[in-house]
Amino acid sequence: MTPVDSRLAAAVAASRSWYDDVMALHGVPVTVTDALWVADGPVPPFHSTVLALRPDIDADAAAEAVRTRQRAGLPGGGIADCFADLDLAGHGFDQLFEARWIHRAAPEPGLADGWSELSDPRDLHGWSERHDYVGVLPDTVLRHPRFRVLARRAGGGLIGGAVTHELGSGDVVGLSNVWESPGTDSDWLGLLAAVGRLHPRRPVVGYERGPDLERALVAGFDVVGTHRVWVPAS
Repeated sequence: MTPVDSRLAAAVAASRSWYDDVMALHGVPVTVTDALWVADGPVPPFHSTVLALRPDIDADAAAEAVRTRQRAGLPGGGIADCFADLDLAGHGFDQLFEARWIHRAAPEPGLADGWSELSDPRDLHGWSERHDYVGVLPDTVLRHPRFRVLARRAGGGLIGGAVTHELGSGDVVGLSNVWESPGTDSDWLGLLAAVGRLHPRRPVVGYERGPDLERALVAGFDVVGTHRVWVPAS
């Protein structure tokens, strides 16, 4: 099997852990083998239905997992090609997007002006609407021990946010859904100070693309791999 950088392995493991916990929050059962993670029910928005858990997987096996869902009357959904080594174009899939896995050494805890953790479901509803994430994070996420939903405020208004999710082992923390309102300057350094305070001595992992990737790199992240998502061709 192709050797995998330990930082990439940690990022993929954190993503799989996120999927496990999000599906549990929605009551969606999953099937996991050595090679594939497969959701056995409808998934929330913006989530794949199949994850490649290691490199060198047979592309037809991943495609067949989606076809099996379709035969069961479920939406086929996307395949998270976590190691970017599946050629699914010949199996009836189009590439939805390509991103980069990122890793950063544990940030120093510090003052994070404007950043706070949400605890009120009403605030979570407003956060989800501003982030176009309605239907993904139910109210129960606020009581989950591994999730932290962060909000950035200025002038009494919500101008940005992010989510952290601790890997079950506690080795790393995943950072995702970093967003800011149009016209707002990004604040990755302030966000990382908040992450360092909430998750001390935990390296931070995730994936980003486009301008968000550029901002993450400026904030001290390294690229450790490529991530692709494939969807059934229309």
